[in-house]
Amino acid sequence: MDDARFRALHALRVKGMTSATVAAAVVAAPEDEIAAALDELGAEGLVRHRSGGRIEGWSLTKDGKAAHAELVAGSVDDDARAALEQAYQAFLPLNGDFKAVCHAWQTRGDDDAPNDHTDATYDDGVVSRLAEVDGRAGEVLDGVGAAVDRMSGYRPRLSAALERVRDGERSAFTAPMKDSYHDIWMELHQDLILSLGRTRDAADEG
Repeated sequence: MDDARFRALHALRVKGMTSATVAAAVVAAPEDEIAAALDELGAEGLVRHRSGGRIEGWSLTKDGKAAHAELVAGSVDDDARAALEQAYQAFLPLNGDFKAVCHAWQTRGDDDAPNDHTDATYDDGVVSRLAEVDGRAGEVLDGVGAAVDRMSGYRPRLSAALERVRDGERSAFTAPMKDSYHDIWMELHQDLILSLGRTRDAADEG
């Protein structure tokens, strides 16, 4: 299977149902190549396209999941695997810190009351904490992108999401299905687990 077709399968395995545009961003590939690959894979029954409902996009079929599982193990050579493993071990403590920052964004106070985002000073403080985590993640993300080209898009995507948060777009922090910082971070985590062939357990939560 050629690279574009594998990347298309991998994007859907990481992201779930999504558009060709987002799938291309997930695996750092040209959109036209991923769109063409998805059409081919659809004709072969490895992916399907849903339209006309509240949620539209491409997703893997059962056969597509099986095909991806066979291919992903051979998609990372030994040198890249060693670099990814090192990056993953550095990522895990960052993941714990990131989850704490997300919790602070969504709730506040000893009783974890919902954050209504009416206190700009409080929110600005949480955004600063997010920026600090993002800065610490930079070296990890650079290593991931250098080791595996298809993962090179996470760094610019996270940076773009952080800028949207700084510009006052609250949904860019944790909102689901908004290409939020949280969405992209979770995709990165899933991609690392898949690419390393790990079975996710409590040790993978950081």
